[in-house]
Amino acid sequence: MTLQSLKRKKPPTQAGFVRQTMHSDRLEGILKIPHNLKHRMVEVILLPFDDDTAFNTDQKAEGSSLKKFAGAWAGELLAREDQGTYEVREELK
Repeated sequence: MTLQSLKRKKPPTQAGFVRQTMHSDRLEGILKIPHNLKHRMVEVILLPFDDDTAFNTDQKAEGSSLKKFAGAWAGELLAREDQGTYEVREELK
């Protein structure tokens, strides 16, 4: 009598990606769709990205593009020069 292996069969592996064709209007509010792809059929492909340290998915943590450069100036200290005198304008009515 032979002993059966205790190893369980692995479930069938899925494709590892998703590929679907759909109308781009269904993606509005989910993805930023380029103008030339709006109101058209598009193909959406989702691929796994396992390296969490290389890609930050938290949009709020990224902030605006201006925040990316905050504190990046490495030159001499910046100073605001005197702006001089301004012309006097009539008041708005």
